[in-house]
This record gives sequence, C-alpha cells and structure tokens, in this order.
Amino acid sequence: MSGGMLKNIFVVGSSHAFIYANTFLRGVFLARILGPHDYGLALILISITGALDLFADAGIDRFVVQSRFGHRSDLMRTAHAFRVGGSAVVGLAIVLLSYPVSRAFDAPELWLPIALTGGIVTIRGFVNLSYKLQQREHRFGREAGIQATIYTVELLATTLVALWTKSYWAVLVGAYLNAITQIVLSHMLANGKYSFIPRGKLVGLVSRFSLPIYMNAALLLASAQGDRLVIAASFSKTQLAFYAAASAIGAGVTGLAGSMTMNIMLPRLAPRDGGPGLSRRHINQITALFIGGSLVFLAAITLAGPTLVGLLYGPAFVGLGTLVFAAAIAQMIQLEQSWLTTLLMANGLTARFPMITIMRAAAFPTALVLVSLGFSILAVPLAFAFGATLSLAVSYHAASGLKLIDGRLIVVSFARVLLASAAVLLLARSWAVA
Repeated sequence: MSGGMLKNIFVVGSSHAFIYANTFLRGVFLARILGPHDYGLALILISITGALDLFADAGIDRFVVQSRFGHRSDLMRTAHAFRVGGSAVVGLAIVLLSYPVSRAFDAPELWLPIALTGGIVTIRGFVNLSYKLQQREHRFGREAGIQATIYTVELLATTLVALWTKSYWAVLVGAYLNAITQIVLSHMLANGKYSFIPRGKLVGLVSRFSLPIYMNAALLLASAQGDRLVIAASFSKTQLAFYAAASAIGAGVTGLAGSMTMNIMLPRLAPRDGGPGLSRRHINQITALFIGGSLVFLAAITLAGPTLVGLLYGPAFVGLGTLVFAAAIAQMIQLEQSWLTTLLMANGLTARFPMITIMRAAAFPTALVLVSLGFSILAVPLAFAFGATLSLAVSYHAASGLKLIDGRLIVVSFARVLLASAAVLLLARSWAVA
C-alpha cells in the first residue's frame, strides 16, 4: 500500500471519527442539560435535519467527483442548479408539512422549529461543490478541514445555546450555523467562479444520476431514521431519549467501522487481470473476521454499554441494559453489511443496492405493526434488526455469483442473528422503560 493511500486513509478516517465524536458529544451534552423529555424533543429535530440533508444532497457531490466531465464549468453550473432547486423544493415541502409532521410525532409544540428546518436545507443548496474536485486527484484534505470546522461550530453553538436557554431550540441554532459555515468555507476555498445557471444539454445527464437518489432518499430515511420516528410517534419523548442514548455508542462504532472498511478495502478488492482482487481464501478469512468481530462487538456493547450510558448521560439514563442489547443487534449486522457492500461495489455488483435499501426500509412498517400489537419499545430495534437481516440476505445472494464466500459462514452469520433476536423477542412483551 502506497504512502499516499495510507495518508488518504488516515485523513478520511480521522475526519469521520471527528464527526462521529462531535455528534456523540452533542447528544451527551444535550441530554445532561435538557433532561430526558426535552432531549427527546431535541432528537426529533435532529432526526428531521439529518433526513433533510439526504434529500438536499441527492448525490450531486459524488456526481462531480465520479463523472469524467465533473471538472467542466458547465457541468458544475448544472450540478449547482440541481442542488439549489432540489434544496428549495425540499425546504418548501417541510414548511408546508411542518404542522402535520409535528402532530404525527405527538409534539405540536415543535411545528415552528420543524418549519424552520426548511431554511437549513435551502441554505445548504448553495454550497459551492468545487472543493470536491480535489478528490478527483485522490486528495481529501480540503473536505476534511471543512467537515471538522462545521461540526465544531455546531457542537459549540448547540451547547452554549442549550446552557443559556435550556431549550431544544439550541439544535436549530447549531444546525443553521453548521449550514452557514459550510456555505462560507465552500466559497472561500472555491477554485473558480460560482454559478447555478444550468446548461440545457447537461440537464438530462445530471438528472439521470440525481433523480433516482432523490427517490432513494425516502427509503434511506425509513431505514436510517425510522426507529427514532416510530418511537417518537408511539412512545414518550423520554423513552425516545433513552433509546437514543442506548444506541449511540454502538452506532458510532459501526458508522466509523463502515466508512473505514469502504476506504481501506475498496482499492484492495478491485478485480485485477480478469480475476478478483483477493483470493477466495482471503475473502473467507475477512468474512469470518467480520462475523466474529461483530459478535465481540455485541458482547462488548452489551456488557459495557449500560455502565457507559449511565456515566455519560447521567443518573436518569441508568438501567438500560436490555435496550442497549436490543439496539446493538442491528448494529452488529451492519458491521458485516459494510463488508459485503464494499465487496459488491468493488466487483461492480451494484444493481442490488436499491433492493438492499428496500429490505432495510421494511423494518419501518414492521416496527409499526409490532408496536400496534402491544409490544414494548424493544420491538422497535428488533424490527430494525429484522430489516438489516433481510438486507444481509440480499447482499449474500448478490455476492453468490462471485463464488468467493463459503456457505458455512453464511449459516453461522444468520444463526447468530436469529439467536440474538429471539432473546429480544422474548423480552419485548414484558419489558418497558419506566
């Protein structure tokens, strides 16, 4: 592995670790300052702003990096036009839907803050994407610097405003400053003149890439934020706060591990000379490592997680051991999924990615059904473990054509998931957070 690649891995890994650390600390600070109930309300706003970012992006930044025409000024103008237009539409939509959304969450007091999140996504639409072009030369320093700055600004602003106001409005202030800082830095570090006047001949090219991602964003919302949405709508805001705290430590580990897996393994897995980048033996060794490592992760989170949650979030968050265990099951599966996603992408087998996302999103209606049948809050992470299992099955099926993974490993993988999920299912009828 070359020195340049090692440097890029370090830069990207450090950047992602910094983002996860900031996000985690924001949750800890808000929980301690606001208390469980108001922290639950803050989490609704955090989930909405995170979801809107999925719609605002629409993959445009990846398009200018991947497209062989991405460096051209006319394509940049067209890409900016799609981002500006899409963000404005999404921002207007959330303003119009703010009241019914607040009622769906049984939090009518949030209708105005929810409406104001439309301004955040609209502002993000004016980011100058030219700093992304640095990645075409396999350099990531500029983006890493921007990400570190905007998340630091958001953490500081959110914490200070929360201390001053003791209100969930601090989330909105932090998110606005994050977006404004990103806009300012992206234009300060721009390589050329900014414009969002599209070139007609390129609209079709950009739209063919972008529009499917807009449609996929709804599925990503259901799969990535759906657990919080179900809990916010079906349980108390205090229980939402407990669930977020119980899942935060594991989510940070899996998120960082997933991003590092993609950055480190993708170049090594790329096919060479008509064959796979790594041999069948090496692929099976790595697969076994992820299956075994995910079990170690589940055990470690189950044993240490409850104590850490109580220490970090405060006395009100003590006694969440069962919920920590339940939340960690889907995260355990996601560790293995990150490896399979990287393997499929390296071999060009991306056609199943929409189905993988659909399977994960199936957890959302499953959770609603289980809750309506009278199951406790534990049914929600169980449902999302079910969705993660379905997506894992689709991934293994997609990888079967490569003939690289031993079937016995797949049996072990699903046996592990079934045993863990069965334990949660037995607990879900009787256990509830006070």
